[in-house]
Amino acid sequence: MIARLASVLLAAALLGGCPNEIDPASLAPRAAGKAAVDENDPRVVKDGEDLYPAAAIERAEQLQKPTAAGGLGSGKPDESNGECRLFAPKLPSPECCKPEYGFDAETVQKACGLELFLGESFQYSCGYYFHKGGKPVWMRMGHLPDSDPNVSADAHDKKMRDVTKNPAYASTPVPGVDGALWSAHEDNRWAFLPGWAHVRQLSWRSETCSDEGVIEVIKQLVAAKEPPKQAKRVDLLPKARM
Repeated sequence: MIARLASVLLAAALLGGCPNEIDPASLAPRAAGKAAVDENDPRVVKDGEDLYPAAAIERAEQLQKPTAAGGLGSGKPDESNGECRLFAPKLPSPECCKPEYGFDAETVQKACGLELFLGESFQYSCGYYFHKGGKPVWMRMGHLPDSDPNVSADAHDKKMRDVTKNPAYASTPVPGVDGALWSAHEDNRWAFLPGWAHVRQLSWRSETCSDEGVIEVIKQLVAAKEPPKQAKRVDLLPKARM
């Protein structure tokens, strides 16, 4: 790709101007001078078996970079927007999570034994990413239209009965948390939480947190206060209102 862009740039440079006169001497054979440059010459860059001017390669790389700052946080933590710590493994233009869910990054990190909060990004629901064992792991949260977790869990269970081909599939109460329900399929986990005007759904994978750790997370989420309308974000990192 770099080679192709460099070639285009070089061609553009050659075609960019058309001199009024051509010096015949410039077309004459030149006497042998210095030895041809090789890959050790700092003025050139080797790409495959070919050598290209370093300046052209640098310009080609600049053309490949996004012109907007929207891609910040994609693949690495980024706080340069001053609003949140962004992180998204693949999104080209990650955004902070606008809704609040009562998620508290510090609580989750401690309860699940996670090493570092990498950041957040929103795509249909809010993804919260942590570093664990050399790779990102995640939890996701979203608002559902129902006000009763039982209604949300029933709708979820009906879909999962089709997916699992198990007519007995059903969410069950979260131990020690009144009104909360959870369910699982293979490594995927879901919980439906009471306490706010609309049900909040928590999703995660078994690798992210143990069941015991998630119960502590759910207790904190249920205890969190729902934000007032038009309320400003509490902190740069996700922090629950308690």
